[in-house]
Amino acid sequence: MLWIRGDPGKGKTMLLCGIINEMKNQLAERDVLSYFSCQASDARINNATAVLRGLVLLLIDQQPSLTSHTQQEYDRSGKKLFEDENSWFALSDMFTRMLQDASFRRAHLIIDALDECVEEVDRLLDFIGQTTRVSTKVKWLVSSRNWPSIKEQIASVDDHDESSAALRPEAL
Repeated sequence: MLWIRGDPGKGKTMLLCGIINEMKNQLAERDVLSYFSCQASDARINNATAVLRGLVLLLIDQQPSLTSHTQQEYDRSGKKLFEDENSWFALSDMFTRMLQDASFRRAHLIIDALDECVEEVDRLLDFIGQTTRVSTKVKWLVSSRNWPSIKEQIASVDDHDESSAALRPEAL
């Protein structure tokens, strides 16, 4: 996992947009790219469940064979599977099963503005850490403000690195 951190206005989102565009053009056919951008002011996209839902849907879109991990649950529960209070548990279980699927391709997962994930960001970061232990096929790139609470959570991820988006005086 790579964490891009920095103060507001330092260009983290623009950097990730550029990375996503380049990766879309250069990924091998065997790799998939899934990304999500949090926004604190929108309740639909400011929580851990929304992040995971978005990532799962993009993974399935690029690798349709993974639908089998969601279809049975969806047939039983319907739309509420993705919307009720148990959605996190269902989605995290599906996501983990996808990672363990023999056909799962190498995935690059990007989350922008983790600091704007106002509900359960700790749960999301714990889950990211778990996935790095479950599969070597997953690479995470996340961005956020340089908040101590996020730094502490990311430090607990076994294989992580970080980079600051701050401008250095010598670079000016």
